[in-house]
Amino acid sequence: MKSRFEGKTIEDAIIKAETELGMSRDAFTVDVINEDSKGFLGIGAKDAVIEVTYEEVSECHCGCEDHEHGCENHEIHDHDHGNGSDAEHIIILKNFLDEFFRLFEVKASYKIDESDDMIKVLIDGDSSDDTSKLIGKKGAVLDSMNTIAQIQLNKSLAEFKRLYIDVGDYRKKRQEKVRELAIQGCERARKYGTKVSLEYMTSYDRRIVHETLAGIEGVKTFSEGNEPHRRVCIIAK
Repeated sequence: MKSRFEGKTIEDAIIKAETELGMSRDAFTVDVINEDSKGFLGIGAKDAVIEVTYEEVSECHCGCEDHEHGCENHEIHDHDHGNGSDAEHIIILKNFLDEFFRLFEVKASYKIDESDDMIKVLIDGDSSDDTSKLIGKKGAVLDSMNTIAQIQLNKSLAEFKRLYIDVGDYRKKRQEKVRELAIQGCERARKYGTKVSLEYMTSYDRRIVHETLAGIEGVKTFSEGNEPHRRVCIIAK
């Protein structure tokens, strides 16, 4: 499905999409239709317009009754529940993770940190093989885990909270690499005045490219191709 959203900046439009769709930005693909423009002395200013592509995911029943196949060594740091009892959404998240680990036949430990607007889950596989399974090729499994878990959380939260899941610091390191690729592509596009196509990326990585280059004048980004062969292109304008 596709929907369009407007905002004073691209980031504002993405946040609006998250709020109205009840999804994290990992769950949809963003194409920049129009970048925001401040105009001259405020005259002719234009909002940013993005087109969001997403799929309706059917309900996934991930109740966990047998913890022997999942994560046996997990701990939670929940700053909102100092009495040690888990809120309903945290229980749902923990059950989902345990069941996900069981289905993928991996053993892992995890920590959950919750703030006012975000829930972070940091996972460590018991072995390098376990870690690789949970990440998948170019982070595909990790992205899917984050997307489905976000949908499960949305059903139990009164207000939307962004879910951020990382495995062995993969996402953190990948973000740094993707930002470097974005800047390098931007420099080539501006230097040679030609279209620069980046490597095939997941929707999460493509979003990082769009956000990284959104504030740089003289370049425009858009996505082309079909999953899983979809990439960001950068052109000078």
